Amino acid sequence: MENNQCSSQGCLGKWISSSIVVFVLLFIMGYLIHHVWLMPIYQQTAALWRPMGQMQQFFPLMLGYYAGLSVVIAALFCKVSKAKMAACAGEEAECRIGGKHCPIKYGICFGVLIGLLMGIQSAGAYIWMPIPSELAIDWLIGNVVQGIVIGVALSLICYFKKKHCAK
Repeated sequence: MENNQCSSQGCLGKWISSSIVVFVLLFIMGYLIHHVWLMPIYQQTAALWRPMGQMQQFFPLMLGYYAGLSVVIAALFCKVSKAKMAACAGEEAECRIGGKHCPIKYGICFGVLIGLLMGIQSAGAYIWMPIPSELAIDWLIGNVVQGIVIGVALSLICYFKKKHCAK
């Protein structure tokens, strides 16, 4: 029997809430990757980038970029996970790392693919821009890690929402 609270949350509600989670994770991880981890490389290649004051003027565009990316990632996750996560509501699907229906395993798989897609796109700048190869590799690694975190978060949200709604 489906919980009344859950039946009112359709695909649109799940997509919007997933988009918000992805946006927050992109924002936090983007800060950690670019302003903490990679800042020394950016400072060494300062001639390639906009001055900090000008970048701050583009902050609203960055938020728009993260919002657009969040909506697309959440939509992809909702689309590809619908059938896969349907099997995760029953007691037999309790998560054991590596188990057939483990949401963490599924989230990692989804996240690696999303991370590689974003990372290859970012690292490809090495072909056209005079950036150090280390930066291109770090962008790839950072995006894969970011993708995994996002994939696991979305998968766990979906898993626990399904378990809650199945009661």
